[in-house]
Amino acid sequence: MESLQDRNSRVYRITYETFSKFSNNLNRCKSLDDVSRVSVRFLKYLLNFHLFRISVNQVGSYLVYCQCNSTGRFELIQRENLFPYEIKIMEDNIPIRTGNVPTELSEKISETNLEAPFLWSWTFKKMDLDFTVSLVADKNKAFDVGDIEMLKLISDSFQAKFQEIYLKEELDHKNKSLLQALDVIKNQNKKINQIVENQKQTIADRTKEVVEKNEKLLRISALNAHNVREPLSRIQGIVQLYDVFDDKTCREELLPKLKQSSEEMDQVLQEVINMATAEINQLKAKEL
Repeated sequence: MESLQDRNSRVYRITYETFSKFSNNLNRCKSLDDVSRVSVRFLKYLLNFHLFRISVNQVGSYLVYCQCNSTGRFELIQRENLFPYEIKIMEDNIPIRTGNVPTELSEKISETNLEAPFLWSWTFKKMDLDFTVSLVADKNKAFDVGDIEMLKLISDSFQAKFQEIYLKEELDHKNKSLLQALDVIKNQNKKINQIVENQKQTIADRTKEVVEKNEKLLRISALNAHNVREPLSRIQGIVQLYDVFDDKTCREELLPKLKQSSEEMDQVLQEVINMATAEINQLKAKEL
């Protein structure tokens, strides 16, 4: 016949083998849904409870996992939306064992009628993050102080996995934000490069236009200088002859030639002015 010691030893071995399987499966979880499936599968073999609830601080908000009726559910809530007993236990750090089970918890348990139910609750702190663990048990599913050590192991495993998933999701979110910011920077750089290229092309076009205008003005200036120089040279030659010829010759021969050359010079100057005016108007029209 199996002794009590051997029986207890076998129970402990089975329990910790189950916990080992639970822990290994939990470590492989990649999401909260995975955690819920593992918990529903293994937790009932490790603890006696009708309802299990853990609320883990996640930078001000609390990630809450509640398991009852063979179903697990996660939700993210603010501290003020925790149950009053959870807030109180975090403030005074005193574990709770009471037969006064909050209605909000007892109403969740629909699989059976509770017989002499008790609410157990603790608060823990790990890596500067506080969390509470609660469970509801009764005569049919009894929980006692001997189960607290296993409860702590389970709670630590949950907290570590929650933190891992939270940090991973936060990192993924930041990476996505960085990638979005990088895309914005790339688009801005593309726009800036396009603006720079447009400015380069504009400067090149304007430079070419200025060079063409200068070349045209030089040609006009050279042509005008040549046209003006011819009648001016005749006028200068006629003036020099005044000192050589007598008054009669100057009046009869030189003066008409001087008048003719002056008229030619006036005509040339008018042509220069008209040409310059037309060119200026043409350049202004191009700029508009």
